Amino acid sequence: MPSSQHLATAFGFAGVLANICWPLMRERRHLLAGQVLACTLMLTHFALLGAYTGATIMGVAGIQAAMAIPLERKPRFKYLYLASLALTPVVCIATWQGAQSVFSSLALAIVCVANFQLNQVRQRALLVTAIVVWFAHNLMVASIPGIVSNVLAFVVSTRMLVITARAARNSRLEVA
Repeated sequence: MPSSQHLATAFGFAGVLANICWPLMRERRHLLAGQVLACTLMLTHFALLGAYTGATIMGVAGIQAAMAIPLERKPRFKYLYLASLALTPVVCIATWQGAQSVFSSLALAIVCVANFQLNQVRQRALLVTAIVVWFAHNLMVASIPGIVSNVLAFVVSTRMLVITARAARNSRLEVA
């Protein structure tokens, strides 16, 4: 039977793949669905490492990503979504493990605000910022898959941010 360390690594690297794929999604709802999958995999990874704040944050982030999907079609849903931001300090305090809890909670808050954005350029710019904060958390909990995921997701996300920003700029120029 595999050890919990081996399982943690397996779920972590499955999360790496998911974290490389979701930024490539061009439609907001697909990007968010990819985040839900990545959060589920990384939740399991962090739980098996004993990084309970990170695991809980991944759970909340996954739920928030799922809740953000209908924001385009149901504008009144935004109030419920924004209320979920209040979970951030609660999770941080309830699962306190030191500085790593601060970084994972800060990443959650940034992702929550990012996924509230209907403008993909703003959403992607905030998500890139959140990746940097997650990197600090993953260094603290010694998550090699998390660090690898952050580096790769940062590269892919930054590239997709540039592509999305160019497309938005070009469509504004065409309209003008």
